[in-house]
Amino acid sequence: MTSFDVVSDGQSPELPARDSSARPTDSAVVASDMPKPCSPPSPPLSPPPCLPSDSTVPPAKAPLNTPVTTHSAPVVSTSSGSGRAAFYEFAVIGAGIPIVGMDPSGLICSWNNAASRMFARGESEVLGRPWDVLMPVEFRPIAARALQRTLQQRSTNVYEMAFVPPGGKHLLHLGVTLSCVLDGQNRLLGIMAWLRDISNRKELETNLSRSRHMASLGTLAAGVAHHFNNIVCGMSTMVEFAQSSEDPVAMHRALRMAAEAASRVAYITQSLQAFSSPETGEPDLADLTEELLRFADAVEPTLQQKGITLELDLQARRVAAVPRHRFSQVLHHMLRNSEEAFDGQGLGKERRITVRTMSQEEQIMLQFSDTGMGICPEHLPQVFDPFFTTKGVQGGGNKGNPGLGLALAHGVVIDIGGHIWADSVVGAGTTINILIPVVG
Repeated sequence: MTSFDVVSDGQSPELPARDSSARPTDSAVVASDMPKPCSPPSPPLSPPPCLPSDSTVPPAKAPLNTPVTTHSAPVVSTSSGSGRAAFYEFAVIGAGIPIVGMDPSGLICSWNNAASRMFARGESEVLGRPWDVLMPVEFRPIAARALQRTLQQRSTNVYEMAFVPPGGKHLLHLGVTLSCVLDGQNRLLGIMAWLRDISNRKELETNLSRSRHMASLGTLAAGVAHHFNNIVCGMSTMVEFAQSSEDPVAMHRALRMAAEAASRVAYITQSLQAFSSPETGEPDLADLTEELLRFADAVEPTLQQKGITLELDLQARRVAAVPRHRFSQVLHHMLRNSEEAFDGQGLGKERRITVRTMSQEEQIMLQFSDTGMGICPEHLPQVFDPFFTTKGVQGGGNKGNPGLGLALAHGVVIDIGGHIWADSVVGAGTTINILIPVVG
């Protein structure tokens, strides 16, 4: 009998002695050992992809009870401290994403191979230099603030930047994650920066945003055409009636209706201007908290008559300046949307509007929440588009809402340097979130 041994990269271990009772007798014949004179010689077997090309591979059927030594790569033991340290060191050096290590003062102290390839700099060129030298000039303030927050709060911070790498032609978008390296006693040893290429994601986001803008433009054009056509047709009919009527009372009534239609045209035009263009001149500024209290005093009696409870939870203690007149319009538009969200609710359903503020670093969060019907997930990305409505006639409803309220609110918030978005759960209600920068 012939035994088959696989040649491994390492030294094969000593094979244990086999029990003689387990050996096949001389009369035993194995089919694979029999000569086959009538058959052409079989081609040599190729090694499997996991083995090196110079390895000897056993045939498909080995003799019974023949020990086989399988191929194995050298393994680094991680049971000891030195083994674990070596494992982590080589894991960082050979990682597929750029990793930069910094000491507690923000100076670069380690630099892996992927970082060298991305920035086209060797380790000796960057060791001991500040972290922000890798950043484009316009992103250095963002990088410095993120590093400072990471050091002070011992937290993880994420931000994005874009630059053209050395020798490259296209803009590269990076997602940067900063995290602290702490020892067993929670002492700071340094900071690690993990960089991810997010260019594909940014391209997809851009294409999606472009598609949404085109859809919004279509909605805007359709809304303008719908409302203006209805209003102008009504005005024309009223004027023609006034010209042909001999009754002074009927003529006066028709002309008054035509004037009201012209006022609606002016309202839509002004709302579109407020959405698309920032306010010029010096606005009349007011503190956000004072404006909310004034708004609550004005609308609470009317809401009580409709069976709607208004709750105020004003926790923010810092001052945020808002344009008095325009922000009052924002609040009334959000109130109108909340009131319409209660239509169609069953009896006994709670009707509550909650206005809440809270401080968030250098911003104040304003939340305008209701317990209405909520917004469908497919409609949520469009709620700030001009003329988008599910309650007005254009959206299949029976309200006179042209769908400009939240679009106007979006324009005002963006003008004052804020951010606005909506969260909603169907059947539970909607929350409009507004972030407003604080003064000083």
